[in-house]
Amino acid sequence: MSLLKGSSKHLAKVFPRPDEGEMIPVQFIEIQEKLAGWSPQLKRSVYVDDFKDTEGLKRVREVSLLKVYNWFLDGESLIELSDIERVQFEEVMDTYIKHGGEILFTRKRIDGRFVNYFILNEETRGTKADVNKISMAEILGH
Repeated sequence: MSLLKGSSKHLAKVFPRPDEGEMIPVQFIEIQEKLAGWSPQLKRSVYVDDFKDTEGLKRVREVSLLKVYNWFLDGESLIELSDIERVQFEEVMDTYIKHGGEILFTRKRIDGRFVNYFILNEETRGTKADVNKISMAEILGH
């Protein structure tokens, strides 16, 4: 399972779009329900909370906007999820909460189009023996 394929610049973006087979390690921050629409002036999707703010936008739809920490970017990334993609993410997240590991974001080609897809890398699961106990005083050097 390769995390990188060639240059990783396109993975270190606010809206990453990995190619099939490329994986981005991510950490869940939050998920929000938004209205999304295409802005011809800005030539990109715009996300708003209220329907009155969709004036001038094309193809307005309800989406789930997933905010994650992208380890390649070393910052926050946003991933727009369809209902099916959200269900798949939530299943991976449930397993992650129960068993640990590392969540990887990729895209898969299904029926000729790319869909967002999440994988739980179980090889990175830690055990209690892997954790070193340390007090706050030791961390602060007291």
